[in-house]
Amino acid sequence: MNAILVNKSVLLLTLLTIFVTLVSGKLFDKTKVTVTNTLSTPLLMECKDAFTNDHAHMLLPGENHRFKFYQSPLLTYIWSCRFEWKGESHMYNIYDSRRDECYHYNCYWLIKEEAPCQIIPDYNNKPVCFSWNY
Repeated sequence: MNAILVNKSVLLLTLLTIFVTLVSGKLFDKTKVTVTNTLSTPLLMECKDAFTNDHAHMLLPGENHRFKFYQSPLLTYIWSCRFEWKGESHMYNIYDSRRDECYHYNCYWLIKEEAPCQIIPDYNNKPVCFSWNY
């Protein structure tokens, strides 16, 4: 009888430890993506992943928008965004867990006409620009 109680206690303690680990962010980390419009015209952006749509946001020149999500190191996360301005329309995977290592889970992007550019602290905060997906 005592063995059954000990096993139940061990199981309960294990489940509690897993729960606390999940809640404290050790397994699931909250990633924050900030996108800034550096264009001289308003920018319409809409971002989504496989499960969540951040909906459309209109950014005036110099304004930014930030969205947050929890991720697990066990899964691949991709947030794809559509950017539209003055007759232009482009797509870009603004966050890809296989590519991006954001500083303390904060990703910073500048939207330029030529390309989306990520600010990477390792590069003295100089933006590193990529090609549009299309």
